[in-house]
Amino acid sequence: MEPEDRDLEPGTCVQCGAAVDTGAEPSYAFGTGNQLCWSCAGERGGRYDADRDVWERAPDLSGLADEAYGSAPHEVRRGRDRG
Repeated sequence: MEPEDRDLEPGTCVQCGAAVDTGAEPSYAFGTGNQLCWSCAGERGGRYDADRDVWERAPDLSGLADEAYGSAPHEVRRGRDRG
């Protein structure tokens, strides 16, 4: 299934399906339009530095459905983006 064929709406966490309001809390964006909400990103080990407005440590994306990755560079390196 291609990323654009997914049932998830833009602004939806790929793990829990919650609406992601980027104006309220930081979310972790990856791939082609994919996001993890603040809670799920933290549960996956992500660490956000609010003072610098950057993710110090990216969340672990393993275990997410392949279609959630889109064209994320780490998936291309693993060879999952081959048609």
